[in-house]
Amino acid sequence: MDKDCLIVIPARYNSRRFPGKVLVKIRGKAVLQWCYEAAVKSGLGPVIIATEDRRVLDFAKNIGAGAVLTSPKCRSGTDRVYEAAKGSKKKFIINFQGDEPFMRAETLLAAFEVMRAGFDIGTAGAPITDKADINNPNCVKIAVTREGRALYFSRSPIPFHHPLSALKNFPWHKHCGFYIYRRSSLERFVKLAPSPLELLERLEQLRALESGMTIGVAAVKILGPAIDTPEDLKAAEKFLKKRKSKVESK
Repeated sequence: MDKDCLIVIPARYNSRRFPGKVLVKIRGKAVLQWCYEAAVKSGLGPVIIATEDRRVLDFAKNIGAGAVLTSPKCRSGTDRVYEAAKGSKKKFIINFQGDEPFMRAETLLAAFEVMRAGFDIGTAGAPITDKADINNPNCVKIAVTREGRALYFSRSPIPFHHPLSALKNFPWHKHCGFYIYRRSSLERFVKLAPSPLELLERLEQLRALESGMTIGVAAVKILGPAIDTPEDLKAAEKFLKKRKSKVESK
């Protein structure tokens, strides 16, 4: 079911918060391998891994994944994706970040359909069910319109829930860190200088919003934890245990 997409997994080994996280194992399988297998399962198109480190390159080859060595000077994951995708003529480029091991193929497909409905970029979000995530800066929150257009992304709890608001039990929504670009949108994005809000929050998607680009958000019911810090490995184990118990109870 190739839909004229190229899926690129940017897998930087030298992460500031958690060096080597893409090769850390969860249940005996590296984070990067979890990501690669989910990307392949989506059937949206060929998958390649883009990295700045030969350790990741060697690992990718060991699991049979296509991989390219990109410049260590890439400013962001999207810049790395763009470099890796230059030789491709695919109409859509997917930035499937290498720290999202529990991405579901259905989530990618939903975001792809949302993007094709008229947005420059597509991504996904889900209601926050763990209250600890609301004030966790590593859990990125989204403010979204009824039509599914992203208004803002933040590491802070947005939108603010005023105690006098008539809206009760309105959920916060977390962002799943991947992006589906039209090729023209990706080319536009990488030519933009980092924006003030992007630098302030350290969220590259704010560069797109500040420039007037539109981001469509597919609404999904649940998102697994991303691996940003060593502590997230515990959250990953908890997520897998919960998922297994649900399957066994059916």
